Amino acid sequence: MILKNCAFLITQDQQRQVLEGYDLRISGGKISKIAKNIDSSGEAQIDCKKKIVLPSFINLHTHLAMGLLRGHEDDLELEPWLSSIWKAEEKMSQKEYYAGSKFACLEMIRSGTSAFLDMYFEEKNTLKAAKEAKLRGYFGEGLIDYCGSKKAGPIISKLTELTKYCQSQKSPLLNPIVTPHSCYTCSEELIVESKKFAAKNKLLYGMHLSETRKEVYGCYAKHKKRPAEYLESLGVLDSNFIGFHSSWLTKGEIETLAKYKSSAAHCPTSNMKLATGGAFPYREMKEAGVKIGLGTDGAASNNSLNILGEMKAACLMQKWLRWNASEMSAQQALDLATIGGASILKLNSGSLESGKNADILMLDKNHFSMLPPKNLVSHIVYSCSREAITDLIVNGEFLMNEGKVMSLKEEEVKQEFLEAFERLI
Repeated sequence: MILKNCAFLITQDQQRQVLEGYDLRISGGKISKIAKNIDSSGEAQIDCKKKIVLPSFINLHTHLAMGLLRGHEDDLELEPWLSSIWKAEEKMSQKEYYAGSKFACLEMIRSGTSAFLDMYFEEKNTLKAAKEAKLRGYFGEGLIDYCGSKKAGPIISKLTELTKYCQSQKSPLLNPIVTPHSCYTCSEELIVESKKFAAKNKLLYGMHLSETRKEVYGCYAKHKKRPAEYLESLGVLDSNFIGFHSSWLTKGEIETLAKYKSSAAHCPTSNMKLATGGAFPYREMKEAGVKIGLGTDGAASNNSLNILGEMKAACLMQKWLRWNASEMSAQQALDLATIGGASILKLNSGSLESGKNADILMLDKNHFSMLPPKNLVSHIVYSCSREAITDLIVNGEFLMNEGKVMSLKEEEVKQEFLEAFERLI
C-alpha cells in the first residue's frame, strides 16, 4: 500500500528530516520508497493529507499483566510497594496474566507503541496476548531465586521452556530474552547461569539495575561492589545487556557500561512516582556513549503505558535537575523513544527510511494538542495527547485505523480484563 500525500513525514533519519506532501510505499512489511507522487497503480492508497506520520514508539521496560494492579497501593516508596505487589501477584493465575497482558497490548496500540520488552511471570500468556494483538514483543521470564533460597536449576529450566516455546512460533514479531530480576533477588549462580544461556542462544539480557539507593548500598554491603561493578565481576556486561532504570550509577559505572557497549532503559515516571531519587544520569550516559531508550515500567507503578508521557517526563526531569532548559531537547526525547529503543533491541525500525520495518504511527494534524502546525517534534513531546493517535501500522499491517483497533476486539478485551480483576480482588 501507499500512504499518499502525507501532511508531514517525521523521518527520524540521520538528518532528522521532516518532509511535507510526500508518499510512503509499504511492501512486504517494509518501507520500500519515500518520494513525491509515487505511481500507485494497482496498489491500495491511504489518503494521509491530514496525517502526521512518524516511526512508532518502543517501550523498553514493561510488566504488562501488572495492569491488573493499577491503583493498588499507590503513593508508597519502592520497597513497601513491591512487598504488597508481590503478595497480590501470588493470587494471579494463568487467566489473569493473559487478560492483563492483552489489555496492556490494547493500551499500547492506542498509545502508538509497536514494540515492547516485557519482564514478568507466566510469560507464555503475555506472548499469546501479543501474538493476537500483532505487536512486536520481547519476552523475558522474571527470574528470581531469592538469593539462593530456591535452587537455580528449575528456574533456568523455566527459561529454557519459554525460549523454546517462543522460537516455536516462528514469528519475527515474537522474541525470547533473558531477564533475571535484580542483584537483590537473584543469587550469583542464577545471574551467571542465565547469562550463559543468553550467550549460548544469542539473546538480549536485561536486569533491574541501580534503581534505588537501598539497592546500591545493599549490594556494596554484601559484595563490596556497586551493582554495575558486581555485574562486571560476574561477566554479564556486554552489548546485549540492558540495565532497567539505571538511576543510581556513578560516572565510573557509566564508563563501565560504555566500555562493554551495554544499554540503559530510562523509566522517569515510575522512578519519580516511587520516589526512588537519583535522577537518571542522562548527560553522563550521553557523553560516555551509552545507548539509551525509554520504558514505562508496569502500569502499577507508572500508572500507564504511554510513551508520550515518558518523553515529556524525561525532558522535564533533566531540565529541572540541571537548571538547564536545553539539557534534553524534544528531539532528543523523541530519539530515545524511536531510534534509541530500536538500536538497543537490534531492531530494524525507529525511523522512516527505505528498507526499514514498516512500524509507523499517524497523528491527526488538526488535533488540538498538535496545533499550531509548527515545531511538530516539540508538540509530540510536550503537548500531544494519546487521542491524537489515529493509526498504528506494525510490520506493514494496520493494528489501528482511523481510531478503530483492528487486531483486537476492544470491548471483549476490556470485559475479560474486568472479569480477571474481579477474580483477583
